[in-house]
Formats: sequence, structure tokens, C-alpha cells
Amino acid sequence: MTTFGTAADHEAATETSIRSKHGELLKRVPYEKDKVIFREGHDGTDAFVLESGRIGVYKTTEGKPVRLAVLEKGAMFGEMAAITGERRTATTIALEPCVVVRISKSTIQQKIGACDPFVRALIAILINNLSRVNERYATTNTVAEKLLHDLKAAHIEKEHASTPEPEPAAADDPTGKRGKDGGAS
Repeated sequence: MTTFGTAADHEAATETSIRSKHGELLKRVPYEKDKVIFREGHDGTDAFVLESGRIGVYKTTEGKPVRLAVLEKGAMFGEMAAITGERRTATTIALEPCVVVRISKSTIQQKIGACDPFVRALIAILINNLSRVNERYATTNTVAEKLLHDLKAAHIEKEHASTPEPEPAAADDPTGKRGKDGGAS
């Protein structure tokens, strides 16, 4: 299985606290380029908002990472696992130095719990749909890459088979049976 980043990814970040407009305590966390914010398969706790920089979102399919998205300033990510309580469905990596604002699972659960039951059901449906689309995209991408690889290999093989072998020059004739004009002597 492909791994992303190092074991000390989270320890490398230095958190600072900020307060939201409603007085909630939020954490601002800087990440260096190539640092993992969270990994596919890990428990989902917090959601994040990208304050600056860019983040890649990757899903592992058949042992290879497939990029699902590149997130930019203002994007929220990690919300699916924070809402559902399920494991992370993707890995996120800082593509450049970035700062994210961490929103706790309890804050998200509290906000969603205060919503109308219809809105909560709608959110659950949308998360389920997005999860299926991400899975289908990753699988389709892997199949497309295999087809492209096979097509390139077939094209190279066809080019090699259709290229005629050059006739050896008279000087290259080890038998000495060719004359000066290239014909048989």
C-alpha cells in the first residue's frame, strides 16, 4: 500500500488558537509542503477550512494514490468523517505551505444536531452520494490509466514491428561475397 508523508506529520505543526464569531475556540495549524493533514482509513475527528495554500486530496486504489481534488483557500475538507463518525475516505497532503483552521467534531455535531431533521437527513444523503462518486471516480481513473498504458504499449509494439531492418552495407558483409558495387561477386 502506498503511504503518504511521515509518522511525525502532526507533530510538525504548531497550533495557535483563534475564536470564531460565535466565541468558539478554533485551532489554526500551519503545515509544510508534503505534510499529511490526515490519512485515508484513520478515525475522522475534526473538519478543516483551508486558510491559505493548496491541499491535494488522494484516494488509494489498487495500492496507488489517485488525486480526487486540489483544494484552495476557503475550502472545507474532512467534514464527511467528522459528521458521520466513520473513518477517513481519503488522504490530504499540503501541496505547498498552508494554514488550516481545525473545527472540532463536537462543534460540527452540535451545529448539525441543531438543524431541522430534514436538513440532517439531506446532509446524510449528500455525504453518501459524494462518497460513492469519489469511489467511482478513483476506480474509473485507475481503469483509464491501465487502458492508456496498454494503448501506449500496443502503439510502441506496432511501430517496432512495422520498422524494416536496414540492409547491411558492403563493408559490413562478413562473408566477403559482395563486390565493390554491393552486388554478389
